[in-house]
Amino acid sequence: MSKFTAPAVLALTLVSINANADSLGLYIGGGVWDHEPVGSFGTVGDSVIDVETDLGFSGETDSYFYAAFEHFVPLVPNLRIESASMGHAGTAGSFTFNGVAVSGNSSIDMDTTDTILYWRLLDNWVNLDWGINLRKLDSDFTIGTESVLVSETVPMLYLAAQFDMPFTGLSIGADVNRISLSDVSYQDVRFRALYEMGVIGFEAGIRSTTLELKNLDNVNADLEFKGVMLGAFLHF
Repeated sequence: MSKFTAPAVLALTLVSINANADSLGLYIGGGVWDHEPVGSFGTVGDSVIDVETDLGFSGETDSYFYAAFEHFVPLVPNLRIESASMGHAGTAGSFTFNGVAVSGNSSIDMDTTDTILYWRLLDNWVNLDWGINLRKLDSDFTIGTESVLVSETVPMLYLAAQFDMPFTGLSIGADVNRISLSDVSYQDVRFRALYEMGVIGFEAGIRSTTLELKNLDNVNADLEFKGVMLGAFLHF
């Protein structure tokens, strides 16, 4: 992988002394994400393949799960672990992929595991977090008999904000994971509304993932996946 760009280096070196939540907290949750794909991919020097017009990819629903632990120890980061899967399947015409003439069944499968270390800058009715996400990305691009795997650990800048509406249990929030390197540009953005009642909570929102690969493990890609997400969680 390439070295960090200047903004990512700055994010890695910053530390806030007012960084943590004022109480212990444990979140366990999960949900589903209904996503539509746009864009293209291909192997270096071969056909550029549009996922909608060439492969017939359309909406799919996949799942995500997470757990987060927050504490009040200064300078020590909070921890969030999240896993998600995403897949699309279709049928391809005749293309050159991985140096081979192929056709038939096609698919993209992307599994991610996030390890997020984050600090809380504000912790009242406005919550503001920043940190670093080490995302393990495992992708499988397949057309006919040919498959190309992309398996990388990508460091990403993590930012999150949440605005609580006092005495209602309602809040709105957003989080961003982003990195830009010479061979990969990767961004994951979520906008959510949340409702908590006791230890039980629900969330609904929109998620968008964009991924650009330039000759990474012999793959070029310019893809976006976007759609509605619904989930539930426990907050202890």
